[in-house]
Amino acid sequence: MRALCLGGSVWQVDIIRRARELGLETLVADISPDCPGRGAGHDFVQVDTNDRDALVALARDRRIDIVLAEQTDRVVPVAAFINDALRLRGLRPNVAERFTDKYAMRRALRGKVPMPPFEEVATPEAALAFARRHGYPVVLKPKRAQSSMGVFKVDGPRALSESFPESMAQSHDRKILVEGFIQGPEITVEGLCLKSRFQVLAVSEKEHYSFNACVARRLSYPPRYSEIRMANIVKTATTVVESLGLEDGISHAEYRLQGDIPYLVEVAARGGGNRIASFIVPHVSGVDMYELLIRRLRGDDVAMPSRKHRSAVLEFLDFAPGTVKAVHGLEEARAEGLAREIQLAFKPGDTILQPSDDRRRLGYAIVLGENRDEVDARCARITELVRVEYV
Repeated sequence: MRALCLGGSVWQVDIIRRARELGLETLVADISPDCPGRGAGHDFVQVDTNDRDALVALARDRRIDIVLAEQTDRVVPVAAFINDALRLRGLRPNVAERFTDKYAMRRALRGKVPMPPFEEVATPEAALAFARRHGYPVVLKPKRAQSSMGVFKVDGPRALSESFPESMAQSHDRKILVEGFIQGPEITVEGLCLKSRFQVLAVSEKEHYSFNACVARRLSYPPRYSEIRMANIVKTATTVVESLGLEDGISHAEYRLQGDIPYLVEVAARGGGNRIASFIVPHVSGVDMYELLIRRLRGDDVAMPSRKHRSAVLEFLDFAPGTVKAVHGLEEARAEGLAREIQLAFKPGDTILQPSDDRRRLGYAIVLGENRDEVDARCARITELVRVEYV
């Protein structure tokens, strides 16, 4: 069987390799001829992955059996379009729309799960009127962006007016969302839908940078929460994904808690980034989401395996702004085996800044272990070892 992999970025390499390991002939499509995924698949085609008609023609010509759209919301509706045109298994356009347009998502879930107040707006005046009715802080959010691009938590009229144009710059139709801000801890929920039944596989408690409440600094699995709070999270997450109509697919979602009640921030029909789907969820839960999804899409009869309950931390490394002279301790941290993977997004000579969105974070460490005490201790050791010397 043949799989068309939409996108060949560094984060999409894992699912390309997994499809190949499972015996599929893999065709990678990406606009960049030098993308990392080019060497991971059997074949490569340089094509704009927004060009739906070209991709349908390609899939028909190559006799594609399944389409994989992972790690980016942008290609999820494209995969659904191809599936619908060629009658392949997987997402359909109406479902993809609900998972990738945050306004459509909110409307579909209204009255079904707790959500903040929200409104689609086209002008700063409309957003200001919403904030006057509901109170500050509010969140400005493009309807189709990801990685916190164009997302701003604003505490007053001046901040709203200043941030509005930058949020609107990420809009596809000159409209954005303005939402109430739920005060409370944020969590992420990872799961898998098989035959329209959703299973929660991993939950993290999320910490943010002190200077930016919209950019995550650390995800810790599992949370140290009560049984009733965890039960509410599972119930709400299941209602969200099943109500939006996902039949077979991976889901990544974010919620904020008021007491023990989770309020939906947003949900996607793809895996979490930075190898959450490929490294962290299989370790924490014992479930290989990529394998089950691929097998299901090719027509296999699959079932959820027995679950494990282990711990992990995704730590985004934090350094002061400045021009880097040298990095110390990175190789020592690797030699001590503290992390499954540890990477920096800069090198000596670069000038680093505080990250304004997820794409501009300065590095990460994926730490795996049996329990939270173990992974927290390893993270503390990494923070102790890895430091930047500035010019």
